[in-house]
Amino acid sequence: MSLSILVNGILIGSLFGLVGMGLSLLAGVVKLINLAQGNFLVGGAYLAIAFHEQLHWDPLLLIPMVAVVAFACAYCLQRYFLSSILKASASSSLVVTFGLSLVLQAAYQEIFGANSRSLQASWCDTGITLLGVRLQSAYVVCFVVGLALTAGVWAVLRHTRQGSVVRAAASDPATARLLGIDVDKVFAVTFAISAVLAAIAGVLTAVAQSVSPSGGFSLLLFSFAVMAIAGIGSVPGAFVAGMGVGLLQAVSVYFLGGGSQNLVVYIAFFAILIARPTGLLGRRPVAV
Repeated sequence: MSLSILVNGILIGSLFGLVGMGLSLLAGVVKLINLAQGNFLVGGAYLAIAFHEQLHWDPLLLIPMVAVVAFACAYCLQRYFLSSILKASASSSLVVTFGLSLVLQAAYQEIFGANSRSLQASWCDTGITLLGVRLQSAYVVCFVVGLALTAGVWAVLRHTRQGSVVRAAASDPATARLLGIDVDKVFAVTFAISAVLAAIAGVLTAVAQSVSPSGGFSLLLFSFAVMAIAGIGSVPGAFVAGMGVGLLQAVSVYFLGGGSQNLVVYIAFFAILIARPTGLLGRRPVAV
């Protein structure tokens, strides 16, 4: 096995880290498991494809537009729909978000068709050589963007007043409300940030690989694997765990063939859940 296969696997794993980070952050703060998280990734990819067909911009320039749309839609969804369901019953959110994932998948297939789609960029088919290792440019971009977003989210949570508000709302919502914190707004913003992370990962996935309307479910399971490794609420841990999942996928493809990559990740996911339900890299139940 060449070193380039391992390194490229780690780099592409940063996409899994972004999606898993959003899922983990959402579970840590809002106490919500969003079964439509993978569909948000697919939606971000298709939104970028639609923008690209109209504007013909480089995919990286489309990321801010996709992020704004994803944030607005997800914020409204959480603030005016999911929040009332969560207050009634936390477990019902699983049913609702599962139904949402089915609706989104059907909508994507109706609008964009059932075939896989991708985004073309002038730099995505090139490669660079670093310390003798040949790296695909698309995967390097995925890693750089993922690392920047991880650092940004972690810095906001740990070193800003807004981050302190989020952590307070996650730790004790009732006390946070007594202190004047709009907990419902905090939860809606957290949900929106989670959706933005998935949508940006979708744009990068469409460039590095491809997306299809039915691809959201497998991506969701990958993000669960990331959360299982990182632990709920661990932002940097999720990014590291995503790279670990990417490495595991690359190794399994090399030794067992392309059909084994998902199976190996799923087996590792369930093994981790059994051995250490709180995650391998983190213990805290709130965002850190």
